[in-house]
Amino acid sequence: MPSAPRTIPITLLAALLLLLAPVIWAGDAPAIFPLDQVQPGMKGEVYTIFQGDTIEKVDLEVIGVMHNALGPKQDIIIVRLLGDEVAKTGVVAGMSGSPVYIDGKLAGALSLKLGSFTREAIGGVTPIENMYDAEKSSPPPRTDGTKSANISAGSSTQAGSALAAHIPFPETFAQQASA
Repeated sequence: MPSAPRTIPITLLAALLLLLAPVIWAGDAPAIFPLDQVQPGMKGEVYTIFQGDTIEKVDLEVIGVMHNALGPKQDIIIVRLLGDEVAKTGVVAGMSGSPVYIDGKLAGALSLKLGSFTREAIGGVTPIENMYDAEKSSPPPRTDGTKSANISAGSSTQAGSALAAHIPFPETFAQQASA
């Protein structure tokens, strides 16, 4: 005669979940590769999509780091992508945001194509530390009752939206500047 299935009391199940929660969610935040440790010649990989919805790993080599390349505290890691697929395509706009890892740790995201007529797939990587710093330095929401103008004036450009989110302008600025 088969035995009846054993049931686990709900309180025991809840206690187990509470005890294991830190282990279960520990992998949510990736380990960060510090920008100050990035050196020319290091190997890494970028995960991107060339076609459809298949994520592909592409090897890369660090060429160097350009400090303040796009402005103050806006560093760029210069990389060379390696492999047959990038030999055909080079670095293209659709790769922007693809995560870049060095030694299994998140170093940043592919963000730039360098050169117009280059034969090599050379790209720029925005360091993850810079992204975290930008998030930390975002101004808090205004509490003085004034509003910021929507600089993009109804357009969907990211630059205008980002500018409006970080720089308070008078409500009439967009009209006066014909933006």
